Amino acid sequence: MSNVFTLDSLREEVEREFAPVQIELSDGTVVTLRHLLRLPKSTRDKVIDTLKALETEEGEEQDVDGMIDAATAVLKMVADQGARLVKELDGDVTLTMRVLERWMKTTQPGEATTSDS
Repeated sequence: MSNVFTLDSLREEVEREFAPVQIELSDGTVVTLRHLLRLPKSTRDKVIDTLKALETEEGEEQDVDGMIDAATAVLKMVADQGARLVKELDGDVTLTMRVLERWMKTTQPGEATTSDS
């Protein structure tokens, strides 16, 4: 039994496990939002810092303009055509947040499973 893997087979496995979110725009263009863990470290750090700006404490009033600025900044960083996606979202806060939530949901690491050992 061999434990030899090819880099190509590992790439395919990673691509399936950490697949990007794809959003089709009204003109048929598909925008790809890369998984957080597939981003370069410098971009990943900026995305994480920007996402922290979206967090609010319980009872704290949300700054809608700050939220939309942070959300659009994240989308621009993770999408291959971020400016085009943001332009099509046209400042719609709920739609922008829905796209961001969809991306965030797919980028969350899976829950750890307990081992039998």
